[in-house]
Amino acid sequence: MSALSAFSRALLVALLTALSSGFIRSAPALADPPSVVAPPAATDAAAEEKDVPPPASPPPVEAPVEVRELWTGSLYTSSFRVGMCVSAQGAVRGVLHLRLANGQVDVYHFTGTVKDNAIEASHSSGHTFRGRLSAPDKVEGTINLKNGMKIKLEGKRIQDVPLAPEDCAPLPE
Repeated sequence: MSALSAFSRALLVALLTALSSGFIRSAPALADPPSVVAPPAATDAAAEEKDVPPPASPPPVEAPVEVRELWTGSLYTSSFRVGMCVSAQGAVRGVLHLRLANGQVDVYHFTGTVKDNAIEASHSSGHTFRGRLSAPDKVEGTINLKNGMKIKLEGKRIQDVPLAPEDCAPLPE
């Protein structure tokens, strides 16, 4: 692997983390599930003999709501697509697809947090990203590679897009 290739991958991993954490839209707080009150028990024998259906069970609790976004951009000779999901509590998870100049696509999974439009994310390799939303359709930040190198980048933000449900990966183009 060439040094540029390794550098591009490391940078994009950090970018993935950064871009994914760049997904900084406040998600609405989740509502408490509705309460179900059981009807009062019958008190006389006649009521007990009737075929009374049991009280309705509470509705199923839905999966947590996540805001889903796609970040795109380029860095040097590579391009990236980052799928990100952000929970109402500010947890970020996502997947970076980094397309190298030779057409090879590297895939990186990352996690992080979003708070007050500030994004922090990391990859298991040790690369990190810190950034912020600079406009409704733009994110900017710095990738910090584990070797100490820092790379500034910008990405385009597309909101409310479909992503792979299991890991928030970008869908094929």
